[in-house]
Order: sequence, then structure tokens, then C-alpha cells
Amino acid sequence: MFTAMRHRNFRLYWIALASSILARMLQHVAQSWLVLELTNSPFMLGVTSLSNALPASVFLMLGGAIADRADRRLLFLVTEAIMACLYFVVATLITTGIVQVWHIIVFAFLSGCVRAIDNPTRQAILPQVIPREDMVNAVALANTVWQLSHLVGPAIAGMLIYMYGVGSTFYVGCFGFLVAVTLVFLIHVNPAAPLSSKRGFVGEMLEGLNFIRSNEIIYSLIALSVFNGIFGMSYVTLMPVFARDILEVGSQGYGFLQTSGGAGSVVGALTVAYLAHSGKKGWQTIIGALAFGMLLIGFAFSTWYPLSLGLLFLVGWASDLYLTTIGSVLQLHLPDQLRGRVMAIYGLTWSLMPLGGVIAGAIAEFAGAPVAVAICGVLVTAMALALAVTVPRVRRLE
Repeated sequence: MFTAMRHRNFRLYWIALASSILARMLQHVAQSWLVLELTNSPFMLGVTSLSNALPASVFLMLGGAIADRADRRLLFLVTEAIMACLYFVVATLITTGIVQVWHIIVFAFLSGCVRAIDNPTRQAILPQVIPREDMVNAVALANTVWQLSHLVGPAIAGMLIYMYGVGSTFYVGCFGFLVAVTLVFLIHVNPAAPLSSKRGFVGEMLEGLNFIRSNEIIYSLIALSVFNGIFGMSYVTLMPVFARDILEVGSQGYGFLQTSGGAGSVVGALTVAYLAHSGKKGWQTIIGALAFGMLLIGFAFSTWYPLSLGLLFLVGWASDLYLTTIGSVLQLHLPDQLRGRVMAIYGLTWSLMPLGGVIAGAIAEFAGAPVAVAICGVLVTAMALALAVTVPRVRRLE
């Protein structure tokens, strides 16, 4: 289950990734809580998230093209350093008491611009730090970083907010990025073969899109993950509303709701790591997506805190079961010269999550958060069924 950890470069990469993603998780919790306190509006939660998602989505293919051209290690270093600076500035605004909601929206926008380059870079550098024979295991273990951050990050953020305030949470996030910069500096990799620039950035982005469009399996898997990212993950944006208004558990309870989902996701990623050399990847993907959608519907209508914690654990397990499987399949089937651009499109799974948050937030303003999340669960379930029926090659994927 942990064979990829025997490689020094991957160990440094994994710890750097963990520090960086933990910092982002602290931001997500602190930012959402601050916006809710400043505006008392579920819709503004979605607007702030969209401010982060728009640049991260619009410039993502450009970021992928840059990752295919540049020294990926150096690019990783630069993006992490910029994020540390942004966190320090917003933390100072908060602790000095002059923060306004537009400050947070601008911060979200700028961090989204950086993320457009950072996300494809982090994924494209993976084959440079791990041999191909351990790739599936490495992808699964790399995904556990996100889930471990979900496991401990929200609880840490909730307690930091409760004990020291939102500003302190952003300072801790700044430190996390500085740790990542240090560790990435220690990684020694052979540079990837340089990409010819004769086509220009526009031509290179179109080349990546054409490659996806011409490959039915890659196109279908990315479409499933992005669709579910928009609609299925929108419940995360509304989590403060569930914590405060429906379950009535406050910021501490909000953190542990996030943590429960993270715990399930860790189990889901480790399940994929354990099954790395088994077959039935297609059914593994479809079953995970179906379970994810149906469990979301159950969570939407739960008003009992312990039951909500249990359902979120299963939601996390199901989502990571299919997303980690998709990521592993993509990494194994992509040519290195296209890896940054294709993985950038796959990264829309997370970059467009706030778009779903805006949609769900708008529905929640008029019909309530439970109805909004239930509708998203129905859409996710329908998408998984449609893929299983219309693309038999996915079902047969080993």
C-alpha cells in the first residue's frame, strides 16, 4: 500500500504537498466562516468561492501549457512562495481589524490565478519524482494528502478560529506554504523534455483539448469528474449553513463535519492504493460515483448531528474511490508532453467546485440548503448512470 514512499523525491513531494494543501484547507474554513460573519449570506459564500474559481478555471489550460514548457520544480517553488505572501497580507488585514468582504473576494481571485498554474504543475511533476511501476500507488498516496487535510485541517481551523480568531488561521497557512517551499527546494529531479513552442500557447492549449476529445475513455472520465465536481462537491460551500442553522453545532462542529468527510476520503484513497494492481477500474469508478450521489441525498435531509457525521464519512469514501481511480488511469495513459494540459482540464473538477457552490447557494437562498444539496445529489447519480449506459468502454476498463 505504501511502496511509493521508498523513493526520497516522492517522500519530499508528499510532505510538501501535505503542507501546502493543509494551508489551503485552513483558508477554506476560515474564509467561509469570515464571509458568513461579515455578510450573513449563503449567496455571498458562493460569490467568494466563485471569485477563486473563475481565474483558476479560465486560466487553467494556460497554466497547463506553462507547466508543459517550464521547469516544473521551479514553477512549483514560485507558486508556493506567492501563496505564502498572499496569506500573510490577508491575515494582517484581519488582525488589524480593517478587513472587508471585498478584500476577501480580491484575495480569493488572486489565489485562484496562482492556483491555475500551481495545480497542473503539481500533477505534471509527479512522473519526475516516481518510477512508472509505482505510479498508481503514488497517485493514490498523493490523493491521501487532500483527504488527510480534510481530516485534520477543518478541525484545526475550527479550533484556531474559536481560540485565536480567523487572522491566526491565515498566519498558520502562510507558514505551511513556506514549509512547502523549503521541501520542494530539496527535491532533485531530471528536467522533463522541453516542449517545442512553435505553435504558441493557443495552439498548445488546442492540442491538449483535441487529444482529450479524440480519446473516448479520457474524455468520459474527465467529464464525469468535472460534472460531479461542480454539482456533487457544492455541499462543501453550504457546510457552514448546515453547521450553524440546521445542525446548530457552531464553528467547532463545522470543523468536525469537514473532518468526518476527510476521514472517509482517506479510507477511499487507501482503498484505491490497496487495489492498485487489481482490475475493474471502470466499475470501481461507476460504483463510487453512484454511491456518492445517493449518499449526498441522505446527508441533505439529515437533522441529527451524529448521522450527518456518519453520512459525510461515507460521502468522502465514495468520492475518493472514483476520483482517485480516475486520476490514476489518466496518469498512466498520458504522454508526458501533454500531461500538464490534460491534467489541467481534469483539475477543473476542483476549480469549478465554487461554480456549483454559487448554483447551490442561489437555490438555498430560496428553497433552503437541504433542497439544494439533494438536487445536486440527484444530478450526480443521474450522470453516473448515464455514463455506465452510454459508454461501455468505461465499464470494461481494467
